[in-house]
Amino acid sequence: MPLDQIDQERKPKDSRLDEMRMSFGDHIEDLRRRLVLALLGPLLTSILGLVYGREIVGWLVRPLAQVLQYFGLPPQTYNLAVTTGFSVYMKVGLIVGLVTASPWICYQLWKFIESGLYAHERKAAALVAPFSALMSVLGVLFMYHILLPMTLAFLIFFTTGFPAPDTQGPVQGGIVGWVLSAYGSPYAPTDAPTNGPATEDPTTDLTPGPATLFQTLATDPPNPIEGQAWIKQPEGQLRIHISGRTITYVPLVGQSLLAPMIEIGQYISFVTMLMLGVVISFQLPVIMMIMGWSRLIAPDTISKYRRYCIFVCFVLGALLTPADPISMFALAMPLWTLFEFGLIVMRISYRKPDKPTDSADA
Repeated sequence: MPLDQIDQERKPKDSRLDEMRMSFGDHIEDLRRRLVLALLGPLLTSILGLVYGREIVGWLVRPLAQVLQYFGLPPQTYNLAVTTGFSVYMKVGLIVGLVTASPWICYQLWKFIESGLYAHERKAAALVAPFSALMSVLGVLFMYHILLPMTLAFLIFFTTGFPAPDTQGPVQGGIVGWVLSAYGSPYAPTDAPTNGPATEDPTTDLTPGPATLFQTLATDPPNPIEGQAWIKQPEGQLRIHISGRTITYVPLVGQSLLAPMIEIGQYISFVTMLMLGVVISFQLPVIMMIMGWSRLIAPDTISKYRRYCIFVCFVLGALLTPADPISMFALAMPLWTLFEFGLIVMRISYRKPDKPTDSADA
């Protein structure tokens, strides 16, 4: 074969390879551009989250403050380190920014893989994205308004249910009384007279005076005077106006053996992990819809194992919530409902396989 013919045969192949290399390079360039755009979204929303970081932290702590106030405890959290306040502020701002930008990240991912999908696959993906976003919003609302208050109320109620130790009166009898008697009484006077009868001090008036009564007010006085004190209801707080400002005094501990002093960093971690678990759980109908559309599992097959699926819902309710029965049932029952709803969606999206046609009938 002549050399010129060989060169003519190689040229079409080489040109096709060049086109493949060019398309692959364009694909990599599009991936790089989508990644840059996907990272710009969380960057901008995190800045917005940091601007309103204090308000967001207050919004997350509000259910806890309401529960603590109901049980007669100070409606606040505590800071056990100098940097805790700033670290909590940064953590909440960044998490809110990432969660807020998640639709934008999913959109960039969708635009990257859109060119490689068929028309019917594009329609299915267009339904999955908004459905998943809707279930995520419902999961956050369910966690904040139902699951979190129920969990906090049970845990605080259980913690404050321990009886307070009886420390009234002197210690008498037993090993404890014998040991403490060696130290003497801490209330015994050290300069008591040793000889002669005790003389009464005429300047000492032991007659009890009238008890001090505070006004019980539903609203704070508009113009309180210096030193004025009142009890604010229904909070049950003692408030005193000193040096031009009103100071609120609340009990530091409740009348129980265990006094809840909740650290703000631990509470924020608890809420974020609980929210993450609930949002993932609320994606169950979305996963079942994808399984039905892709014909991975038939709906009738899942229906046969309904009892086991319900058992898995209760197991997830125990794993994704604190170790208390109230929050476990509060999440397991909605998961069961989501499973039944996902089964309906799965039946609708399920595509039966095409029946093979007989060649003889053709």
